[in-house]
Amino acid sequence: MDNNNILIITDETNIAQDLENKILLLRKNDYVTTGNYGNALSKIEELKPSAILVCENIARDMTLGLISQIKTLSNQSAIILLYNEENSEFILSAYDRGADDFCEITSESYELVIRIIKALQFASMRNINRRNSKILVQNAICDELTGLYNFKPAAEIFDSELAQDIKSSGIFMILAPSEEGKKSFSMEKFASVIKNSVRAQDITSLGKGAKIYIMLCKSDESGALQVLDKINKNYGIECAIKAGITKYNAAEDFKQIEKRALNALSEAMFSDRNYCIFSSEEKPKETSTGWEEFEPQTAKDFKLFKQTFYKKMEKVITPVFFRLQKLYEDKLHGVRINQYINENECVFHLKNQNQESRLKIVYTGLSKVIIYTIHEGFDSPENTEQMIPLNKLTNDVLSNAVEEFIKNFMLTAV
Repeated sequence: MDNNNILIITDETNIAQDLENKILLLRKNDYVTTGNYGNALSKIEELKPSAILVCENIARDMTLGLISQIKTLSNQSAIILLYNEENSEFILSAYDRGADDFCEITSESYELVIRIIKALQFASMRNINRRNSKILVQNAICDELTGLYNFKPAAEIFDSELAQDIKSSGIFMILAPSEEGKKSFSMEKFASVIKNSVRAQDITSLGKGAKIYIMLCKSDESGALQVLDKINKNYGIECAIKAGITKYNAAEDFKQIEKRALNALSEAMFSDRNYCIFSSEEKPKETSTGWEEFEPQTAKDFKLFKQTFYKKMEKVITPVFFRLQKLYEDKLHGVRINQYINENECVFHLKNQNQESRLKIVYTGLSKVIIYTIHEGFDSPENTEQMIPLNKLTNDVLSNAVEEFIKNFMLTAV
């Protein structure tokens, strides 16, 4: 059996003796030692205790300060606050500083023993989780900086969750910083806020780019919006985070769920709202100026829009890409220009020895396309996304977009 060192910290000798007598019911291999506020940190370094009982000092600020110091020095120990008189503000402040549990000093022996045993179990599980997390990071399943699942293994984890219970359903969200949020965006802070805002059974992962995926198991749209509101409040910048939300059912293909959420996120990015909920039954807007802006209602509609996209590829995208490639090939020295088109995306590609940029036109499967500009390299321009209805994708619009993309590439070319 493992030995556990238990440290009691108090400046009152009589309290230390009383507490030692109360916890004699612990196992024989659980050793109890006392210390005071003056030597507490040196005792912790020496003993490396599994549980630390911090008795309230006359000066409560000293108690809170000591808990903070202990948490910094040893995040493997469980900390129990022993208070003289119940005070919710004081207890919550101790919890914020790192206390794991609390109990009144004058509690019965059995209650104190149960608290300590639970604290020991908690500390043990926390340390096991840390070891497991290191293994996941070493095998590239989890990201070292954020602690979230990496994108590639996450897809298998999501599919596994979907296959477990064929009767379950939930909400899938994709979150990304808004234009305002990008100004002071921190992925580490973003991930930390999300981890503190979701439940233990929810699954979180990194997505492509500055995106985070969340699977809210057995949840509904109302619950998802509460989570999103909590994330924005905890992030500290109003409406800093945008979300695409979709409902899912078990046994669905994760790629289809992801696609719906990405479509909803794109809609949110170009609206005043900080979220958009995907709906396959969305009605055409009254202000619509062309049938191609309507969302498809039937399989026939989907086929019709797909045919329209193919016509845009043939009549607009291919000619514009070809013309601009020929126009700029001789003007851009040291830059290689490629362009290719397939069933779902069209790419205009620029590359020199230091930089690489792509303009991608991605068909969403609905009545719109998204134009992405993706820049990689030293001092690259900012990446952008722009959603355009199919009937608005004209020769002039696309030509202007591609030439702006080329200009931005050349402004930072080295």
